Amino acid sequence: MKLISLNTWGGRIYQPLIDFISQHSKDTDIFCFQEVYTTSLDIKQYKGLLRTNLLEEFRGILPEFRSYYFPNFSGYDNNADSVEFDLSYGQAIFIKKTIKVIAHKNYFIQKYKNFEGPDKMFSNIPTPLQKIQFSIDDKIFSVFNFHGTPYPSAKKDTRRRLKQSTKVKTIMDSVKGAKILVGDFNLSKNTKSIRIFEDEMRNLIKEFKIKRTRSKVSPFYGKSNFQKFADYTFVSPDIKVENFQVPDIEISDHLPMILEFN
Repeated sequence: MKLISLNTWGGRIYQPLIDFISQHSKDTDIFCFQEVYTTSLDIKQYKGLLRTNLLEEFRGILPEFRSYYFPNFSGYDNNADSVEFDLSYGQAIFIKKTIKVIAHKNYFIQKYKNFEGPDKMFSNIPTPLQKIQFSIDDKIFSVFNFHGTPYPSAKKDTRRRLKQSTKVKTIMDSVKGAKILVGDFNLSKNTKSIRIFEDEMRNLIKEFKIKRTRSKVSPFYGKSNFQKFADYTFVSPDIKVENFQVPDIEISDHLPMILEFN
């Protein structure tokens, strides 16, 4: 099987992104996306960059996939400015319709009370986790799609991040069978928050000696404050990894993680 995880950056690099997904849809079973926008209106772009209906555009090029969308908040753009139209932000899992899905669930790992919208530092946005379970040859697999808090931007340990990782692990521990955890964790690789998952799972970013998960189109690339890592793929010991790669391509400010497993 093949799984691809990618933070889409709201579809800013639209055509290369669409081409990449279309190309890989032929032999990919599951896509896990972060930073996906959608609207009920016929608006394709906002401020010349943001793809406001990226979810439907993905559905258009992935007709053989079933989609699960988890909206995290609505009414704001990627600069935390309010918009005057219906606009939602979240993450999505696309899975081949031929795969038997037995359960799916959304979790807010952390969410502030009385949340109305993101602040300018994005310090108060909810941290979401998607779970989807499917069976193949009587074996149950669980895939988790995670997007961790981006604040503070240094991606180091904080009390919130440690609590966040602990809660994700608790949810995963409650599930039996083979497990895969992917997404944009917004964490440096040498943090306690990452080591929480390494206790019982393989960290493929570390194991395959991946040099970075952020792309050259990141606004910080080449600067002193550029952080190479944010995205991770973890697998439980009963997942047989056949191949794992993070190709250096410019389709987002993040790089795609491509996992082939058995």
